[in-house]
Amino acid sequence: MGQDVSSTFKLATLFISIALLSGCDKPRSGETVFPKTSAECQSTAVPGQFVVRWRTGAVSVEQGKDRESFIDGFVEKNLKDIDFVEVNQRVELEADPAPAYTMYDYPDNWGPERIGAAAAWQRDVRGQGVVVAVIDSGVDVTHPNLASRVFNNPGESGLDGSGRDKSSNGIDDDQNGYVDDLSGYDFAANSPLVYDNSFHGTHVSGIIAAEHSDVAHQTGYVQGVAPAAKILPLTFIDSSGGGTLGNAVVAIDYAVAMGAKVINASWGGAPCSQILGDKIAALSTHNVLFVAAAGNRSVNIDVNVEYPASYRLPAQLTIGSSGNLDLMAEHSNYGDVAVHLFAPGSRIVSTVPGGGFRASTGTSMATPFVSGAAALLWSAKPQASAQEIRQLLLSNVKNDPNYRNSSRGRLDIARAIAALGLP
Repeated sequence: MGQDVSSTFKLATLFISIALLSGCDKPRSGETVFPKTSAECQSTAVPGQFVVRWRTGAVSVEQGKDRESFIDGFVEKNLKDIDFVEVNQRVELEADPAPAYTMYDYPDNWGPERIGAAAAWQRDVRGQGVVVAVIDSGVDVTHPNLASRVFNNPGESGLDGSGRDKSSNGIDDDQNGYVDDLSGYDFAANSPLVYDNSFHGTHVSGIIAAEHSDVAHQTGYVQGVAPAAKILPLTFIDSSGGGTLGNAVVAIDYAVAMGAKVINASWGGAPCSQILGDKIAALSTHNVLFVAAAGNRSVNIDVNVEYPASYRLPAQLTIGSSGNLDLMAEHSNYGDVAVHLFAPGSRIVSTVPGGGFRASTGTSMATPFVSGAAALLWSAKPQASAQEIRQLLLSNVKNDPNYRNSSRGRLDIARAIAALGLP
């Protein structure tokens, strides 16, 4: 009799435990997949725009009146297919922190010379076979120094079965969800027509890959760090100088699908985004390196966080600026953990729309030096992982104990190339 009572008690306890555990597991609802936005995040929220991450991993930007009506009218209806939702965030291109000047106020190409880019060029290491996605304001794809460096989508090149040009036949020939996307895509305008909404993306692209055949530092024109790499222009900054993180995330997905090995992100400022952070973290599984600008507010982003710069992710490098005297630039954000290394970012001469050149200053300019360096190393060692390329860059810097970054260093391509042991 005692044994039966004990067994009954144990069985009852088991059922109670199961019931309690089940009660702790909240059922999925619109409220759980779309948590309320914090006050900090509301400061940069885009009214009526929501970023949806689907259970497939895809991300889309959806429209709605407000959070409550969006949950009722969209999220609940698609709940079984939705993983997470957040309010879209706006980011701005930061103004040039230096006074007005022309390209002639500073020696041109001092950046490539300072980081020893010629050490790679002399070994015919020029970024061959590497695609660098520039998620920015667009690119002047007709600029004489960039036209041959722009990526062409093979799925939208040539003629279709009816003899029409695939790049303009109005058909999604490669079935990637985008029509006539020959040379990147404008996610701000939802258009395959790529041009530069300001000058920023073209300037960044010239630092990475402006074409030249030099094996030594020259002046009088722009020398791209990786002059044989291909630039994939992905526009998310509109003509107002701002863009949304939702479009940036969609652009990241596109870059991965097109085979980019490096993503250059010379922008930032949003105080929060789980979806962007998760997307960058996932780049490790795709063997892609994400290179982000530290920002130009002269603050410690270990403490005063802004994204994507402050993410601490294995697929990411965050870049601050150094000046012509190799000091940490006054405009540059810094951080003993979040910022990884510095690169030239003061009065950098590069390409601008219309076939011209100008100097510009900021961590936006420092970042593409590192993107170009990554392209060089990958072209020298095509089978390397993103982690290997990242570590090569971080382990072979020019050190300065006064630098406020995690490596205490400034980009040094000559040392990184030497570490590869190339002939």
